[in-house]
Amino acid sequence: MSIRWIELNKYSLVWVEFGNNKDDLDCYNDATHTYGLNMGHEFCYRHMAIVVSNDIKADVVAVVPLTSYRTNDENYITNIVLDVDKYAHMVQNKTTIKVGHIRNIDKKKRIKQIIKPFISKTLQLKINETIRKSFE
Repeated sequence: MSIRWIELNKYSLVWVEFGNNKDDLDCYNDATHTYGLNMGHEFCYRHMAIVVSNDIKADVVAVVPLTSYRTNDENYITNIVLDVDKYAHMVQNKTTIKVGHIRNIDKKKRIKQIIKPFISKTLQLKINETIRKSFE
């Protein structure tokens, strides 16, 4: 299934391939690291992310990754916790948006699917506020 890039917007919810874990690297087989290599345990493999770039037509876009909720995630100012009761239209389990892990990715190589072209205005404002606070 090819991606319709016209559906990609700022605040789109997307599936992203962030890269492979270095422990899975087989030096003799290039197929083991087809999506790049991450050092340590940082966002390996496929994750949901939210596009936060102003210029989505560029080859490189900024995204904030989503990950499974862990105890005390709400205690970090760079995290936004999504409860299923309020965001069931987006997530199936309690989830954390890791705004502090914002990163630039190659749009055409890393974005694998557009899940939703837009997220709610309330969540957009929360992400913007969290990004602003993280740079203070």
